[in-house]
Amino acid sequence: MIYFAALVVLATLVAMASGRVPAVLALAAAICVAGVTGLAPVPTLLAGLSNGGIITVAAMLVIAKGIVHTGAVSRVTWALLSTVTSAQNAVRRLALPISVGSGLMNTTPIVAMLVPAAKELEQNRGINAREVLLPVAHITTLAGSVTLIGTSSNLLIAGIAAPAGVDMTMLSFAPVALPVAIVGAVIVYLTAPLMLSGQGETVAATRDWRVEIPVSGKALAIGRVAADFGIDQTQQYALDAIRRWDADLDPSAPIEAGDTLVFSATEGGVTALWGSPLFGLVEQRLYRVSAGSGASGTVRDFETDGGIHVIAARTTGPLRDAEVRPGATAFVTTPTKALLVDQPDVAIFEKAAGLSPQPAKTAFALAILVAVIVSASFGLVPVELASLTGAVLMVVTGILTPKSAVRALDWNVLFILVGSVALGAIVVESGLATVLANAVRHLAGGSVLLVVIVFALTTAIVTNLVTNAAAASILTPVAIGIASELGINPVTLLALIGTCISFTFINPFSHQSNLMVMQPGGYTSASFARFGILLVAGSLVTVVIVSYLLLHLQMRF
Repeated sequence: MIYFAALVVLATLVAMASGRVPAVLALAAAICVAGVTGLAPVPTLLAGLSNGGIITVAAMLVIAKGIVHTGAVSRVTWALLSTVTSAQNAVRRLALPISVGSGLMNTTPIVAMLVPAAKELEQNRGINAREVLLPVAHITTLAGSVTLIGTSSNLLIAGIAAPAGVDMTMLSFAPVALPVAIVGAVIVYLTAPLMLSGQGETVAATRDWRVEIPVSGKALAIGRVAADFGIDQTQQYALDAIRRWDADLDPSAPIEAGDTLVFSATEGGVTALWGSPLFGLVEQRLYRVSAGSGASGTVRDFETDGGIHVIAARTTGPLRDAEVRPGATAFVTTPTKALLVDQPDVAIFEKAAGLSPQPAKTAFALAILVAVIVSASFGLVPVELASLTGAVLMVVTGILTPKSAVRALDWNVLFILVGSVALGAIVVESGLATVLANAVRHLAGGSVLLVVIVFALTTAIVTNLVTNAAAASILTPVAIGIASELGINPVTLLALIGTCISFTFINPFSHQSNLMVMQPGGYTSASFARFGILLVAGSLVTVVIVSYLLLHLQMRF
């Protein structure tokens, strides 16, 4: 049975690492096989549906959505970046605030908010977004592992460890993760200018925005050609085609009412076109919006029947066919920003003139977040109950609509977590965890230092090949077993695993934050590997030293 369990787990990991099979499908298949063959009891395989860690992840996604909706995070970011003069200056100013934020909420909305901010710096001040986005994304990933609620993998580790009698509190990960985060941030700050210098794929002079401007019946341009008004070719935009019905006409054709003018433009060109009086578009407001962590489909998903209309996005094809991903930006028009507040796919938005939203319930949202953190940190209530109450309050106080709260849930992530708990159950129930723990013990020869090195290296490798949830679900029970055999503190060993799971710096597909900054920063897989290897190496050395010293001191006292 142990060999069969090992085969099921290995096949699942290979399928996930291949990228050809969705992680959810691979995990679901493992659950079915394990249930049918009796590798683990069905209630145990499905225990993830009631796992406290996963409940907390879901609740914190809603709370993070509420915080982002108030504009609190975006206002702080734009204020911090308002006077920066270089990429290093931007990273230095952002490092501490985003580290604190990453420890208190999911990192995805933070990175989603930083993408348009970095592109704004690039467009307006020539500060290369390439030298800002990846360093900031890596810092948020490292900082998120410091607290229990900072990452879903930490919550998953705590949820798996709880039935075994190991209690992971709000700051259980901090003694290991905090020194690593500090060292990692220093490495990022010092190496980014050398490793990420040069232009990315999208720079200020690049017309990488597709703009579709509708021509109203009151437009001044009707009956004239674009060249008459000098809008056929400028430094900021160029007219590519005139769409009439379903046909694309030559840019030199006379403009008629009902046409759609298709431009390629810089970001500044988008606002310049919308502000032109030639098209009769005088009663609309223009907003820059960023897609939330649960957004999918096309940029047209931003649109509603209430008046939101997408006019620009970074794509080469029609807007209606452009794929939307978390962190993607678009320009939309709407008569009132209230429509954007209620649009579930919008994470943040700001007026194209530069003003950010200032909803009146910012204080309520921040108070809810603080209450959740304080109550969970001091053990007043379990963290899953505190976070769930906070999520409910986000809706009850009107910060989020019920629909927005539901849309804040990233079902793909949640189901991966549920499946990962099942994968961990297979490892435990089949006896595979005991076998692996014995193997580690024999390999280490009873040496605590070698145990630390083995877990650090294994975690870093697995998390870059498959999901961090899978790494957590497999290694957590093994770590608890080896800690029991060697008489070392399981909390420190689990903190080591939680910290190393954040070392997703080499493979751009191993963490959502990597994917969110990849296109806007013009990064390639090679640039991720080149920048990430040194960071992983430095972080591994730090985590091994810190973990060993902590375990050594704990055994002495």
